[in-house]
Amino acid sequence: MSADLTRAELLRECGRHEEAVALLVSHLAHFPEDPGVFIELALNRSEISGQLRQALDDAKTASGLMPGEAFPLALQSRILAQLERPKEALPLAESAIGFDPEFGFAWKSKCLALIGLSRWKEAEDCARTALGLDADDEFASNLLAHSLRMQNRLAESEDESKRRLAQNPEDAFSFANAGWSALQRGDVKGAEGHFKEALRIDPEMEHARDGLKQSYRARSAFFRVFLKWSFFMQRFSANHQFAIIIGLIVGFRILRVLAASVHPLLVIPVALAYYLFVFGSWLSDGIANFLLLRDPVARLSLDRGEKIEGATMGMLLVGGLVGLVAGASMGMSPWIVAGGILMVSALPASMIFTNPSRIGRVVFSLIALAVLLIGAVMVFDVAVHPGRRILDGAAGSLYGIVLLLGLGSTWLAMIPALRKGRME
Repeated sequence: MSADLTRAELLRECGRHEEAVALLVSHLAHFPEDPGVFIELALNRSEISGQLRQALDDAKTASGLMPGEAFPLALQSRILAQLERPKEALPLAESAIGFDPEFGFAWKSKCLALIGLSRWKEAEDCARTALGLDADDEFASNLLAHSLRMQNRLAESEDESKRRLAQNPEDAFSFANAGWSALQRGDVKGAEGHFKEALRIDPEMEHARDGLKQSYRARSAFFRVFLKWSFFMQRFSANHQFAIIIGLIVGFRILRVLAASVHPLLVIPVALAYYLFVFGSWLSDGIANFLLLRDPVARLSLDRGEKIEGATMGMLLVGGLVGLVAGASMGMSPWIVAGGILMVSALPASMIFTNPSRIGRVVFSLIALAVLLIGAVMVFDVAVHPGRRILDGAAGSLYGIVLLLGLGSTWLAMIPALRKGRME
C-alpha cells in the first residue's frame, strides 16, 4: 500500500473524509488505475453528505479493475442500500458472498439489503453469520438487534444491545437500538433515556434523533396507539400489509352502515376513525407535532417546519372536527361542509412544511389552496340554500372534485420526487 493510501485510510478512521478525498484525487492523477484508490474514495465519499452517487461510481470502477473480488461488489451493495435501492443491492452482496463466503463485510451488506426489503428473518440470519465470523463486530451486532426488534422479539433485541454495550459502553447505535426496543414495549421514559444517551455520544445520529422525537410524541395516548399500529404492521411484508388494510376498510364500511341504522350521529365517530385509519400515515406526524407544541420541553425538539406543521394541522383537524360535530348536532349544514373541507385539506397540508422536496411543497400547497377555495364556494352555496340537501346544486357538483383533490394528494405522495429531497 502506498504512503498516500495509508494516510487516506488514517484520515478516514479519524473522520476527516474531505481531506482524504482531496489526497486520493491527487494520487489518482499519477496512478489512474489503482483499484485501492477507488475503494478508499468510495468509503470516504459514502460518509460525505451529497456524495453517495460518486461513491457508487468509484465502487463500480474498483469492481472493473478487480474482477472476481468480493470487496468492491459488497461495497457497491452497501452504497446502493444507503441510496434506498435494496433490490439492486441484494444480488451484488450475494455475488460478493459467492466469491468469498467468509467475508463478513459482504454478509453485512446483504443484511442491509434484506432490511431494506423488510425481509427480517433473512436479515437476522445474515447478521448472525457475520457475528459467527467476528463475534466482536459492532455493526453486525446492531443489525441483529434491529432485525430482532422488527420481528417483535424485543427481549432478544434488548439482550443483544446490552451485550454490545457491556463490551462498548460508548456505542451510540446500541443505545439507539435499545431506545427503539423500549419504545416498542411502551416504555416511553426508558426510550427517552436511551435516545438521549445515544445523542450524547453522537449528536448527529438521525436514528436516535428521530427516536427521541417519537418518544416525546408517545407521551400522547393518541400517538401511542398509532405507534403500536405502526410497530404491528412493520412485521409484515408489503403484500400482507395490503391484505390487512383492505380487510379493515371493508370492516369499517360495514360498521358505518350499522351505526347509521342505530342513530345518524353515530356515523361521525365511525367516519372519524375510518378517516384516521386510512389516512393516519399521512396525518400522524402533523398531529404529533401539534401535541408536542403543548409540551414546553418536548417542543424544543421540533424544528421550524415541524412547529408550523403542528400548528397548521391542529387548526385544520380540530377546526374540522368542531365544525362536523357542531353542525351535525345542531343541524347546521354549512358547518358540516366547512368541517369536512378542513379535514380534507389537512391531507395535502400534511405534505408541505416538512417535505424535503421543493417541487412537492409547491404541488401540495396548490392542492391544499384549491381544496379550501372550492370548499368556500361549497359552504356559500349551502348557506344560501338552507332548505336543500347538502349535496344538491353546486355543492354537490364540487364535492367530487374536493374528494379527488384530497385523495389524489395521497396518491401523488407515493411519487418519490414529490416526497423526498434529491437523492445523493
